[in-house]
Amino acid sequence: MDQHSVSRPWRGLQVARVLGIPILVHPSWLVVFGLITYALSTGYFPVEDPGLGAVAAWTRGVTAALLFFASLLLHELGHAVMARRHGLEVSSITLFLFGGVARLEQEPDDARTELKVALAGPLVSLALAVVFSILAALPFLGEAPAAVATYLSGINLAVAVFNLIPAFPLDGGRLLHGALWSVAGQARATRLATLAGTGFGYSLMALGLWTVLSGRGAGGVWYVMIGWFLSRAAGGAFRAAQLDAALSGLRVQDAMTAEVDAIPSDISLDEAVAGYFERTGHGSYPVRRGERLVGLVTLRDIMREPIDERGGTSVQAVMQPVDERMVVGPDTPLAEATARLAAAGGRLLVLAEGRLVGLLTSRGISRRARIHHQPA
Repeated sequence: MDQHSVSRPWRGLQVARVLGIPILVHPSWLVVFGLITYALSTGYFPVEDPGLGAVAAWTRGVTAALLFFASLLLHELGHAVMARRHGLEVSSITLFLFGGVARLEQEPDDARTELKVALAGPLVSLALAVVFSILAALPFLGEAPAAVATYLSGINLAVAVFNLIPAFPLDGGRLLHGALWSVAGQARATRLATLAGTGFGYSLMALGLWTVLSGRGAGGVWYVMIGWFLSRAAGGAFRAAQLDAALSGLRVQDAMTAEVDAIPSDISLDEAVAGYFERTGHGSYPVRRGERLVGLVTLRDIMREPIDERGGTSVQAVMQPVDERMVVGPDTPLAEATARLAAAGGRLLVLAEGRLVGLLTSRGISRRARIHHQPA
């Protein structure tokens, strides 16, 4: 299953960087990779070729599973390349339990761009299906590669067709959203597309439960899981759209905490807790060396250190050094900063001409969104 998203990213281990985009693997990928490999090695390939030995079957299974996920990665890269062509930044691509997700820093600005970005992934999958079908038909390819190519042709076609179902956040749901956006406006399009996604998710869950309860196989559990994920993802997309609407027209300076104290980098963790965290109840503080901002320290960073070592450990030893990912300007649109917030750990340092002027947090954004969304 595939989607592209601007919501909180799936956490994972970076395994590569393609076209400058970090490629992440979520721990859940290992589970589904193992299940697919097992199913191919003990079911699909032995059924297709009854005389196949165990070693040959597992070799085909592992190879096909790896190439399947490589195909999913290419599908996501299709989204990413098209997004970049239209000025949208792609922060990462993650492979996880239900497939892959390309995380965009912001939503498309118009319906035509959304349609192009959404369609790019399925087109890549369809192209792969054709390529593998041609490879499978080549007489000189060999029996084992032909069998793997045949499987990959069929599975890429299935990925393309499934993702074209008009249910948000699948690619088909985003195509529906783009089409409705052109005629009904963005807000109504989002509401209708997410309703379609939620409805499809609940329908899959119902089908899965019926399959299990009627004794037609445990495969229904997979339908329930996919349906649950889709319904939650659709609901999350709708809430994100509501938040974007509430933040429309606002800038970082409207939601940041101004006049933020900065902790000296050379004081001990015990001094930082007593003099700052316990006194104010804040969860994080910028860190300064003299008058220069050098990092950010959170209470969680401090709590990781053993209690008996905090008196002899400086703030500098546990802080997160400043980098461009955790810095934002006061005039930056608040919706844009919100999209960056999750990747920055829930906090952004607000700098104006190199000087610290505030701290932007998720709590501050939520509070400002509620105030801004209230009727006058």
